[in-house]
Amino acid sequence: MNRTTFRNTVLGIGATAIAFGYFGVQYFGRNNMFTIAAAVGGGGAISYVLQKPSQPQAPSNQPEPQPTPMKTQRKGRKS
Repeated sequence: MNRTTFRNTVLGIGATAIAFGYFGVQYFGRNNMFTIAAAVGGGGAISYVLQKPSQPQAPSNQPEPQPTPMKTQRKGRKS
């Protein structure tokens, strides 16, 4: 997982927790919603950690192109 995906996942989990917390305070009270928001954030973090890695792509029938060899210059001795 690259850095952008990780950042978006963390921001999504945080935004969801804040939204539930803000709107839920209107019905359940502040202390209960802090608990619920922490549970939602923790559940999101646990689900992120337990995700299975994506399946590797099936090999194609075409061989991969070989990298172009690079020529190196030799440094000659100066007398």
